[in-house]
Amino acid sequence: MRLGLSIYSFKQAWVDAFGLIDRAAAAGLTAVEIPTEGYAGTEDLARLRDYAAEHGLGIIADGGVVEEAALRRWLPQAKAVGAPVLRVIISRVLGGNRRQLNGGWRAHLEAARDALRAVRPLAEDYDIPIAIENHQDIASDELIWLCEQVGGNHIGVTLDTGSTLALAEDPLGYTRRVKHLVKNVHIKDYQVYLSPSGYRLVTCAIGAGVVDFPAFFALFADQPDLPMNIELGARQARHVELLAEDWWTDYPPRRVQDLLPALRVVFARGRPADAEWRLPHERGEPAETLLAYELDELAASVAYLQRYR
Repeated sequence: MRLGLSIYSFKQAWVDAFGLIDRAAAAGLTAVEIPTEGYAGTEDLARLRDYAAEHGLGIIADGGVVEEAALRRWLPQAKAVGAPVLRVIISRVLGGNRRQLNGGWRAHLEAARDALRAVRPLAEDYDIPIAIENHQDIASDELIWLCEQVGGNHIGVTLDTGSTLALAEDPLGYTRRVKHLVKNVHIKDYQVYLSPSGYRLVTCAIGAGVVDFPAFFALFADQPDLPMNIELGARQARHVELLAEDWWTDYPPRRVQDLLPALRVVFARGRPADAEWRLPHERGEPAETLLAYELDELAASVAYLQRYR
């Protein structure tokens, strides 16, 4: 397994790209996933690439929300750092809450398709696949549709192992459906807490939550070179309010049978609604406590994943 570390693993322990390389190397990892935007130019990006190489690490390029102009910046940046893939997202929707787009999800999806189509030749010229993350917003069938609409071998998926539950899809089922398109992985785990309107997803150390990682890694045993990056995720719980009727705004009809795999995960592993679900960050604990919490979580995650390497 090519195991790396995403910069979005930290809040209190956040470091710049060079600091993340140091931290990943110290943990015995082989890559980092970092944004390339914001560097002065090709020279700075080359310095970043060389620094990673000196530490025995590769770089996965991290982009933001899909827009044509942004993609035209990110692809040459990804090339400059030697990235094998560019990770992007479709929106900033979290917890599956499409309500915030006020009925505009389909138009938003089609605009992303058009932008990706427009830059497909550039991705092919640079030989850098664009990998769309299931960033708590896009269902598996929509992600497959989007990749098929763009076409070619330079469009695919960044699979976030935990975020599938934000769309009321179980991690393994989602993975099986999109596996043929996966070019990058975010290894993320969640603990689940029931709520009156659905459930909360609370980040945790890898292996301490509901994702069935032994089964997940077995699915990718035939792809040992697939980039996989630890992403410990946000320090705020994500509330999936699927019991609220308006949460389903902009979702196509779904059969109850299709919800059952996700609900089985939630009901089998979900914790009571009255249990303490807040992370130390949400409880307002001191900065030194938060720093220690994040670094301990990384250490526990790396120790857990060593058995699969």
